[in-house]
Amino acid sequence: MKSLILYDSMGGNTAMVAETIQHALTAKSMAPNLVKVDKELSIDLFDYDLVFIGSPVIDWLPTKTLMDFVKRKMKEYNNQGRVTPSSPLIPGKFGISFGTYAGPHIGEKEARPMTMWLDSFLEHLGYAALDQWLVVGKHHHKPDINRNGRLGNIEDRPNTTDLSAIENRVTGLVDSLIAWN
Repeated sequence: MKSLILYDSMGGNTAMVAETIQHALTAKSMAPNLVKVDKELSIDLFDYDLVFIGSPVIDWLPTKTLMDFVKRKMKEYNNQGRVTPSSPLIPGKFGISFGTYAGPHIGEKEARPMTMWLDSFLEHLGYAALDQWLVVGKHHHKPDINRNGRLGNIEDRPNTTDLSAIENRVTGLVDSLIAWN
């Protein structure tokens, strides 16, 4: 199963999650492609059976860089006729959206629109969007919020417990997909 971890990261939180996913996939004898999105990225998502796509939450959505990439790919795939009406699922194509969010916010509820947006992208391509993984991360631009926000002290997040949970989710996902096939 060919896998891709496509992400953007601004302060390093989302990169830590992406790297943890890469480590867990590698431990399951998969050779994932870890790619940080940029304006010049040219990649065919249809080359991959399992796609992880993630971003920090910025105003309830992914970063502008990732949103621009998604919009560009949708236009490209639409022009190629690869996005079809009713978005039928393509057998053997699966996706997970993931994101990180910080302390001044209201928690996961505020982060879900971002992963739902990414899920919609995956599903328009015909991928079965299996889950949304959200992880608390420290706020890099307003350090005082890390101690005083609604989420409590998040100065060291994502921490080893958070990343271990992601690793366990990856392991369980891969085991389930292998058993299913």
